[in-house]
Amino acid sequence: MVEEFHYRIPWRSGSSHPGHHLSTATGGGHEFHGHGALADHPDPRNLDVHATLHDPFGGYKVRVFRQTSTIPVYVIADLSASMGFGLKQKTLADCVRAIAYSSFRTGDPFGFFAVTDKIEWQLHWPLRLYKSLAFSLPEQLLKFQPHGSALLSLQEIAAHIGKNRSLIFLLSDCHFPLEKLAKGLEQLQPHDVVPVILWEQHEWQLPARGIIRLQDPETGTERVLWLRPKLQQKIAQQFQSRRQQLTQLCRRYGRPPLWIIDRFSPQDFTRYFIEACA
Repeated sequence: MVEEFHYRIPWRSGSSHPGHHLSTATGGGHEFHGHGALADHPDPRNLDVHATLHDPFGGYKVRVFRQTSTIPVYVIADLSASMGFGLKQKTLADCVRAIAYSSFRTGDPFGFFAVTDKIEWQLHWPLRLYKSLAFSLPEQLLKFQPHGSALLSLQEIAAHIGKNRSLIFLLSDCHFPLEKLAKGLEQLQPHDVVPVILWEQHEWQLPARGIIRLQDPETGTERVLWLRPKLQQKIAQQFQSRRQQLTQLCRRYGRPPLWIIDRFSPQDFTRYFIEACA
C-alpha cells in the first residue's frame, strides 16, 4: 500500500484544466468572482435578478465563479554519490513514491528529473498524469548507483519545466556549497520549490571515543579521526549550524526546507503544507 499525503498551495493556478486547487480561471466552481454579461458568460442558470435590475444599461447579469484547476508537480532528485550513504537512497525512493501517488490522487500531472553531475535522462519522466508510476519509478531509483558530485546547476531543467508556475520538490542532502543551492533555487524562480533535505542521525551522532575512517563519497578523500568527546560535540554543532544556514537560505527563496531525518513519513509532508498555508 502506497502512503499518500495532502498538499495545498498559497497561490492560484493558471491552468484551464479543472482540478483541485484555487485558480485564476473562471468556470463551474463555487468561488464567487463577480458579475458579468450574459453574452460573455452564456449560462442562464447563474442569472442574478438583483444585479440585472440594478444594471443602468439594462443588460442581463450573471454570477461568475472561479473554477478549481490542476497544477504541474515535479520532483528533482539528487542522486549524487553522497545520496548512497546509509539508507538515504531508500528514503528518497519512498518520498518519490508518495509524491507521485499523491499527485495522481489529487489529479495533478507529474514529472521527474534525476541529477548527478548531469541530468540522468534515462530516469526522466515527462509531465503527465500517471497511474502506476508510483510503483515502478521507486524501483528504478533503488537500482541506480549514485555517483558524481551534486552539481545542481538547474538552468537546463528550468528550461524543460517551462514558464507555468509549478510545485517542485527538490530532494537532496544538500552536502555541497551553499552557493550551488542558492544558484539552483534562483534558476527555478518563480516556481514554488519545496526543498526536501534528507539526513541521517548517524552522520553526526558519532561514538564519543575511538578511531574511525571517514571517506567523502563524492571526492573519494579519506580521513582518519581520533574521536573524543570534544570533537564529537564539535561535529554535532557543525551539523546544527549547517541546518540553520540551509533553513535561512531556503526561506530567502520562498519556503523553509522540509527535513526528513532517517525515514520518510507522509504525516511530515501533510503537516508541512498545513503549517505553510496557516
